[in-house]
Amino acid sequence: MTSMLVLFITYLGYIALWSAIEDEEKAARLAAILCLAGLVNLPIVKFSVDWWNTLHQPASILREGGSSIHPSMMGPLFTMAGAYLCLFGGLTLANMRAAVQRRRVEAARLKGAG
Repeated sequence: MTSMLVLFITYLGYIALWSAIEDEEKAARLAAILCLAGLVNLPIVKFSVDWWNTLHQPASILREGGSSIHPSMMGPLFTMAGAYLCLFGGLTLANMRAAVQRRRVEAARLKGAG
């Protein structure tokens, strides 16, 4: 729980940093540095269940002795994981296209004003 709290506070700091700095390029650079610093916490969150004796269940898919998930549930699990990855990729591409269009509009606006 503590490592998740640290991860959540890092995320809130990331959002606050983006909002606090008006220069988009400088905000992006500083937010990227904070993101890389927060990346250290991800393996701690993942492996904390195995490292410390807690109430959480151990790994279900990748573990010694094979998966503990019934084979009839593996297909839907991987199907939905693939669907989520496709959704993530599509939304990322849409965001990138919007950012490119936003920059084109800004460049055209500055060119027209000058």
